Amino acid sequence: MHRILASTIGALLALTSCMRQQPEERVHKLLTDRIQTLAVAESCTGGTIAARFTAIPGASAYFRCGVVSYSNESKVKLLGVNPADIERYGAVSEQVARQMAEGARRAADADYAVATTGIAGPTGGSAEKPVGTVWIAVSSPERTVALLKQCGTDRGQIIDRASAFAVGLLRDCLNGK
Repeated sequence: MHRILASTIGALLALTSCMRQQPEERVHKLLTDRIQTLAVAESCTGGTIAARFTAIPGASAYFRCGVVSYSNESKVKLLGVNPADIERYGAVSEQVARQMAEGARRAADADYAVATTGIAGPTGGSAEKPVGTVWIAVSSPERTVALLKQCGTDRGQIIDRASAFAVGLLRDCLNGK
């Protein structure tokens, strides 16, 4: 009876530990176990995603690089974003987010890349794209997926939420979702 109880308690503690694990820690484990690599391209999150990963000991096993491409020119020159798409759709668009992720993956020769482009405020929004609008993309060898999120109205909140959504999307892609 005591062995069964001890075994059950041990299993519950392990499960609770997994549930408390941050999404970037789950991604860290998946990439490390699979011997796969990651790059990031950030605009509105300004390096926050890279910081989330590089704060974890052992990230050098998979983290290739991070690019903070805040200006449109850097998106074009460093990541290969088509300037005509920036002109047509705007820097905060699905098309640009996808190209940023694909460009980062290509430039770093990484298995995966995640990108963010958005309006962190407090100014710069419009009726069509209000402050807090963020496009997130993940590029993998198989495909590129993009997600639109509204991340609030406070600059710090927007950056935190956008980076968390980006890590979550990457985790989902790694899990085949």
